[in-house]
Amino acid sequence: MNANTVVANTNPLIEARDFTFRFKKDKLGNKRANVELRIPVPSAEGLANIVTEGGKPLECLIDIASDFIRTQVAAWVSDAENASQDTFDAAKFDFSFLANLPKEDRRSAAIPTETWEEFVKDYISVMPGRTGKSAEAVGLAAEIFAKKLLPAKTNKPVLEKLKQQLSIYSESETAEQFEEVLSFLIRRLDAYLAAGEIVVTADMI
Repeated sequence: MNANTVVANTNPLIEARDFTFRFKKDKLGNKRANVELRIPVPSAEGLANIVTEGGKPLECLIDIASDFIRTQVAAWVSDAENASQDTFDAAKFDFSFLANLPKEDRRSAAIPTETWEEFVKDYISVMPGRTGKSAEAVGLAAEIFAKKLLPAKTNKPVLEKLKQQLSIYSESETAEQFEEVLSFLIRRLDAYLAAGEIVVTADMI
């Protein structure tokens, strides 16, 4: 049989999924080409079988679910300065609730701190030359990005400016390395910009 022959999946416990692996540039500016692989993962029937059989596979599955929830909570803790047991809303981190969030929102919580730090460094390095702005102005924008836009979430003129700056950065050679960060920031910018402002009048209170 040829090594490249495609064999039909006859195991109902697994299904094949396509994954793309991307690489960052090294210190010399070289970058490996993306690697695309089709990988077998447990199917719905396979997951049910793991639960039924128990043992180490089930322990691993529970650990994966626990790590997933912890990652989502960690993102909340990072964003909420008043995070504590008293302000923790368990309903928002119920597994079913999280599973029904848009996939992009779930993934954004898993962006490593190191990736955010590398993005900020690259943004500060790239943007003065691309925009003519001072290091101080670029640094301030980077700081707001690093805080996931929370300091400016209700300031729409600032958000519009940040969106313009992010668009300029996204055209840089290194932006591809931070695809997840950029995708998250753009979605959050769009959400904040689309949010309706509440107008309070005297007869309302």
